[in-house]
Amino acid sequence: MSEPSEHQRGSDDAPTPGDAEEGATEATVRPARTELTFRPAPSDEPDGNTEYATRRTPSGKPGGDTEYATRRTPSGEPGGDAEYARRGKRADAGGGGTELTPRPTTGEPTGSPGTVAVGGTPDGWDGTETADATPGRTEPRVPTRPSQRSGRMTRPRPTVRRLGAGLVTIPTVEPVDPAEVVMQDPVVAEGRRFCWRCGKPVGRATPTRPSTTAGTCETCGAPYDFRPSLHPGDRVAGQYEIQGCLAHGGLGWIYLAIDRNVSDRWVVLKGLLHAGDTEAQAVAMAERQFLAEVVHPSIVKIHNFVEHPGPDGNPVGYIVMEYVGGRSLRNLLDAHPTPERMPVTEAIAYVLEVLPALDYLHSLGLAYNDLKPDNIMVTEDRVELIDLGAVAAFESYGNLYGTRGFQAPEIARTGPTVASDIYTVGRTLAVLTLNMPMQQGAYCDGIPNPDEQPVLARHEFFHRLLLRATDPDPARRFPTARVFANQLTGVLREILAVETGTEHPQLSTLFSPPRTCFGTAEYVAQTDGLVDGLERDTLLRARDVAAALQVPLIDPADPSAPLLAGAAHPEPRHALDELRHARQRAGAEPGGAPASFELEVTLAEARAHLDLGEPAAARLLLDRLGDTTAPPASDWRIDWYLGVAELLDRDYERAFGRFDAVLQALPGEIAPKLALAATAELILQHWDSDDPEQWRAYAEQYYATVWRTDRGVVAAAFGLARQLAAADAIAAAVRALDQVPPASRYYADARMTAILMLLTSAPVDELDEATLHLAAARVQALPPGESRTGQLRVLVLGTALGWLQAGRTPKSPDAEIFRAPFTERELRRGIEADLRALARTAPGRNHRYALVDLANAIRAKSWI
Repeated sequence: MSEPSEHQRGSDDAPTPGDAEEGATEATVRPARTELTFRPAPSDEPDGNTEYATRRTPSGKPGGDTEYATRRTPSGEPGGDAEYARRGKRADAGGGGTELTPRPTTGEPTGSPGTVAVGGTPDGWDGTETADATPGRTEPRVPTRPSQRSGRMTRPRPTVRRLGAGLVTIPTVEPVDPAEVVMQDPVVAEGRRFCWRCGKPVGRATPTRPSTTAGTCETCGAPYDFRPSLHPGDRVAGQYEIQGCLAHGGLGWIYLAIDRNVSDRWVVLKGLLHAGDTEAQAVAMAERQFLAEVVHPSIVKIHNFVEHPGPDGNPVGYIVMEYVGGRSLRNLLDAHPTPERMPVTEAIAYVLEVLPALDYLHSLGLAYNDLKPDNIMVTEDRVELIDLGAVAAFESYGNLYGTRGFQAPEIARTGPTVASDIYTVGRTLAVLTLNMPMQQGAYCDGIPNPDEQPVLARHEFFHRLLLRATDPDPARRFPTARVFANQLTGVLREILAVETGTEHPQLSTLFSPPRTCFGTAEYVAQTDGLVDGLERDTLLRARDVAAALQVPLIDPADPSAPLLAGAAHPEPRHALDELRHARQRAGAEPGGAPASFELEVTLAEARAHLDLGEPAAARLLLDRLGDTTAPPASDWRIDWYLGVAELLDRDYERAFGRFDAVLQALPGEIAPKLALAATAELILQHWDSDDPEQWRAYAEQYYATVWRTDRGVVAAAFGLARQLAAADAIAAAVRALDQVPPASRYYADARMTAILMLLTSAPVDELDEATLHLAAARVQALPPGESRTGQLRVLVLGTALGWLQAGRTPKSPDAEIFRAPFTERELRRGIEADLRALARTAPGRNHRYALVDLANAIRAKSWI
């Protein structure tokens, strides 16, 4: 039998290893207070999935009517006080409010947390309770139909596909035949029967009576009926022929049907609200009509909204959706043995496929509200969001659906927002990749520490990304799904660079490329002392670092961008003049300057002052801007420029903190990592630190990340080599320098720096002979016309001479260096000749004489 579709899967599926202890929680959340209600233990409660109801009302004011929601204790007994749940009104409902009544949880698939329902219980067809039935082919109950509808023509299929911007290879999911997922005997387990209104157990067997599937709740008097109201062969709206049940959710059964009016296509019918809630049915039908206009390739298609008489004759509303055959991310996750989770690259690739769908919904003013692994379906050729039952307008009031453990904590106060959806994406990534702790059937809040999760210890920037996406403060999360996707792609590229050993560069949309390089000539410049007699050191200069670092870019879509286009001048003084003119032009604009103009022009002025080496003037502008600018979108740019200002002021530790704040906001960007690496190295070189090894580790880690990911940032290769050489890892340092591509203008500098590192890797008498031969071979391999070749020949020959004078001897009597015998006499001849050649090009008379004197002193003695 084929893998059951997600339509079929529900809470009665067998638990997987690592599933949390069963338990459920229900709460009625008001604007000022949240109460949680715990359900009784198994046999008297649903599985470990928890649904609770949250209701948001405008300005904290109650709606017109009040519905009691009784608080229940973990033992299932009512609490001492009744908690009021007031009825609010949705901003987009256009009619009366919907009464809020607590609904029983019927859960989601075993092992996943429960669903948070604001005002009721959601019932995604994939995240629902499966009845006690064995899925399988049900020929006697499924009407005969053309075989081509459930079968597929044999054709070659690819075994893998590429997701996540084409970076990650994923095995192809086999298609699922819809006819194979119909349940054979749809029955809701006795232990999972609860009253839809008060949440009390119903239909249970007692010593005096058997269990029942239909009746009246003894607590609140609400009718219940756990039998399917639609049966194979029934036609809904004269169009949708029911084939059978797929699963049972909090709002009733979910059905597979054939659309007899449109090419006999497979569809899914799902109830909008519980059949017994007549008033809510009418409101829900009116509210959900807008979903039919949602059209995106990564979102399940809504075909229709229909009504069909229920068993009591009252109309029951159904949403008709396309059938999506495949496996949900919950299915794929459960296939991994606990505590192992999904590989990070695979999880990121899947999430990257649905982020554009969220961005699309946000552009319509809608929030998805219930992103979780259960609601992401992977089919043969796409990754798709299913179950739009929780979609709601931004900042709307009333019934807001979501899942406990995934839903943003502030949603009862703010209503649905972009930030609340971003939170669910972060939580979904965490659940897919981490062994997240659970409590009472729901994932615990927060992200585990790297000490607890090796995945986070290996991938620091993935950890930072999760922290920002799930920040308790909504203003500190990623501002849009598109920004989140860009940063997630950057993190993916860095992880792939680690795992594959090949670079995965990405052109940033937020930063310019590095303006120049730093730290590339410090080592080889020391050899210039042989030519001009001047001493040089190998220290970085903060001014060089500040001049080389990337600069933030203005968003081309920003209304202020055209006004500032003329101010992009390479000469800072001219740029400041242009910015003054831009201020004048903005003031003359009809209606005044755009709202973002003051922020953008001030940042541009600060950058110009920094380029002029005037950090005090830049800081004055930025400090004033920081006092008037609200978070979050532009704050990282203020931190960036303040960090550059503090670099120029040699306040390196504060600069490190500023750049770290930028990295926390943009964990997928290369620029803050390069800035952090250089700042840590400046601290090592210019400050007396209490913990130099910590700063060395920072410098090495960030340089390594940048260089692995993007071989175009050559400064990172040199910085990494310096840190490795300081840790006596000379071979690794040379390998890093050897990775500089031949097309780079710094290729020769990298080769020469590697030679110097080889020669200084140990005291002369401890050097290996092979190191001397390797250094000589590398000098000979330098590009023709390299001006420093003679200087390096002198150093190699001088080191070899010192090696012989220390009592070492070559292994072979025929050994050669620079194609001359490896003897003291020949080494002296070579040094003398090179020194005289350098003397002929020396810029000053005194140094020229010094070189000649040195050549005379070192030449081989002649015996006549």
